[in-house]
Amino acid sequence: MSYAVICSSKTGNTKKLAQRAREVLGEENECSADNADLVLVGSWTDKGGMDPAIADALPQLAGKTVFLFGTCGFGGSQTYYDRVLDRFAAALPEGANVIGRFMCQGQMPPAVRERYVKMSSQDPARFEPMIENFDRALGHPDAADLDAFEVALRASL
Repeated sequence: MSYAVICSSKTGNTKKLAQRAREVLGEENECSADNADLVLVGSWTDKGGMDPAIADALPQLAGKTVFLFGTCGFGGSQTYYDRVLDRFAAALPEGANVIGRFMCQGQMPPAVRERYVKMSSQDPARFEPMIENFDRALGHPDAADLDAFEVALRASL
């Protein structure tokens, strides 16, 4: 099966998932989205949705079979991941056939934690949970996340 990967990865987290997809599907089977049987669309989460930088690549997915994936700094809730993935799906053109999707937590840059720490002095009730979430996100996606992604991808094929 031929496939293409359209991916935006700001910090490298989503890129790790894309690389696992290439290992699973075989790098020799990767081609352009125009010729692919399957298009994997991955993005880091930007304000609860897909990175706007890949918007120009999406119109060509009308009529294509698509697998959505991504990472987000906030995690721990499948309900939250599902809402984000619903926004990703809403960005696709009419006629794109989503056969599977996967989202996991990704670690954030240290500057984010520094910002949370500064803001926590003014509003600890709001920012201390954000600091705890930042700390939980360290190292993600980890091996278990990558394995879960592979399971989800294989199940959709």
